[in-house]
Amino acid sequence: MPKICLNLLLVWLIPSILHPQNDFKGVVLDAQSREPIPYVNIGVIGKGIGTVSDEAGMFYLEWLPEKLGQGDMVQFSSLGYRPINIPVADLRSGNDHTPKYFMTPQVEELNEVVVTNAGMFESEELVGYESGDRRNYGYWKDNIALGGELATKIKMRKGLRRLDQFTFEVLGNISDSVLLRVNFYKADSKQDFPGTNINQSGKNILFTVTQNTSKVILPLAEYNLYVRDDFVVSLELVKVFGDGKIVLILAASQDRYTHSYKKYASKDEWKILKNSAMAYQVKTTVFRENPTRSEVKRIKMNEERPITSGYIFNGMNPLPGAEIKNLSTGFDTVTNEKGHYQINAAKGDLLKISAVGMKPITIEILEKKFVNIALERS
Repeated sequence: MPKICLNLLLVWLIPSILHPQNDFKGVVLDAQSREPIPYVNIGVIGKGIGTVSDEAGMFYLEWLPEKLGQGDMVQFSSLGYRPINIPVADLRSGNDHTPKYFMTPQVEELNEVVVTNAGMFESEELVGYESGDRRNYGYWKDNIALGGELATKIKMRKGLRRLDQFTFEVLGNISDSVLLRVNFYKADSKQDFPGTNINQSGKNILFTVTQNTSKVILPLAEYNLYVRDDFVVSLELVKVFGDGKIVLILAASQDRYTHSYKKYASKDEWKILKNSAMAYQVKTTVFRENPTRSEVKRIKMNEERPITSGYIFNGMNPLPGAEIKNLSTGFDTVTNEKGHYQINAAKGDLLKISAVGMKPITIEILEKKFVNIALERS
């Protein structure tokens, strides 16, 4: 149960399941490739009984038989796959065999906002909540169920934006190490609870917290995450290394103008923690049809600069797709198929040049307006 101490101590305390009499195990496989699927959420819907499969797709679930009825369902879900539901009555329990459960890959539709953001003005904005003092925290404690989550609603101005980077702080961890999954949800469920998973990339956002971890910064570009309104970000317990015991303490915020949510295990119901926030922050790129005043000023400043051009090479080979960013203006460009670029840059401007598999470099623009640049392999 949540516990409130001092001003805000968001405490998530999940007791272990008491001496179950039935068990249920198996392995989850891809229906096409027959390869194991790691980190699948498996649980009895809405009952607080759940787990997560391991790297080999193996899982073990246990429960008290009197807690479940014939109508209860076990659900399997994973990013990039269609969920499957199995009535509890149809489960095969016991330790004499390991049943196989097959999940079918699901083809995700192209996110419409990836197309519609073309040609719009971009600006960076940090959303979320700063950490308070060390008296504000949330934590997992004891042998908790895998798939448990601690989430906070991130409030923002409406409008299209891309999620670029997620940050959270670890105040303490006595476990050997803990594997967490970061989930992003639309607030489209009942009472604005976490609903649809925004991550349609089919790739899990994972991070291992060790005893030395403090501030965690996770890049999000490869997951193609876009939102238009308030959203929810959560940390989910996926695996505990070592003896299985856990005390993981995360920074919370003093902000009281949003809500947090918790679930005790995979497929459990969300429970609300009103007027509380974890110290979750997300760096975003905001897309607008019309530029702000500062953007108009920045565009004018860029247009007043002369054109600098040249070629980017590795040895004697041109590098198509290399990125050149003017750190003085924030504008960037990429080389064409012949490795050629051009960018507005004045004397004294700093250009950062980077390409896949190459060591990035930064140069200062002098008098020359034609500058060839050689990159070395990383």
